[in-house]
Amino acid sequence: MTIRISAIIPTYHRPVDLNKCLESILRQTLLPDEIVLIDDGDLGGFPMREPLEQAGIDCIYLQKDIPGVTESRNKAADIARGALLIFLEDDVVLFDDYIEQLVTTFETQDSDGRLGGVGGLIENEHLSWFERFFERVPFVLFGISGFREGKVLRSGFATDYGRTGFPIRKLTDVDFLLGGVSAYKREVFDQFRFSNRYRSASGYGQGEDKEFSYRVSRQYRLLINPDARLYHYPAPKKNFNRYIKGRAFILSRYYFFSESVKQSWLDWPFFWLATLGYTAYAGARAILSLRKKEWQRFRGALAGVKDIITRKSLDTL
Repeated sequence: MTIRISAIIPTYHRPVDLNKCLESILRQTLLPDEIVLIDDGDLGGFPMREPLEQAGIDCIYLQKDIPGVTESRNKAADIARGALLIFLEDDVVLFDDYIEQLVTTFETQDSDGRLGGVGGLIENEHLSWFERFFERVPFVLFGISGFREGKVLRSGFATDYGRTGFPIRKLTDVDFLLGGVSAYKREVFDQFRFSNRYRSASGYGQGEDKEFSYRVSRQYRLLINPDARLYHYPAPKKNFNRYIKGRAFILSRYYFFSESVKQSWLDWPFFWLATLGYTAYAGARAILSLRKKEWQRFRGALAGVKDIITRKSLDTL
């Protein structure tokens, strides 16, 4: 089976990180047919174009005027020519067989045509033993997280990858994939798009990848292949405001719960238990750390809770 592969990379003022990402693509055991680079910054062109094209990879470059990762992903999906769209972030470094692992999963697991997306795992993001105890215990008690990674809970919160101490070891059906560690069949984008509703006031997405993939999972299978691995080296975010982040987190969970997860009014107590539990946790963390950024996050979470209760300012993160 031969499948045309498009690698999609939104980027914003990270030329050094982007070069490392592109270098790791050149080392792949299975090269993509094209790379679609959506630039929200000022690169002025496609870095490393010559070695990429010499390797047989088409390079497509588009510079946008209005920054935003959701818009970048949707735009790239529109112009990409592959049957398989692999979404990456500009600050990841792929294991040499990352693309091959994803493609092999589609080739071997999609006999009925119901497989819509496949995700990999981030190798270098895990909880410390301290975090496992002081975060995991209250998170499980309040329904903020669970025991099975990749599962959405009744509260509208979810069990994230690398956050339980019990990582996925084999091909596993999941409810959601992460935006920079996932691949989808093109036909998925004939029906679904990333939602701009999850773009915060700081310009960054807040859970838009989880919300998108969860909607996809209601119609298609999603799989995690733990052998498809990459490193993520998060670069400092420009204009990053933790007050906005805290508020956006709470409101994005509200959007996700009320629009995608909630089945009946009986689910609301689960949402509020998790929401108030998370807010209390953010407050305790602020008190114990005495760090300004944690107080900003806590204040933002409180503002989000207030907005939900008063029904004010709910249309924007």
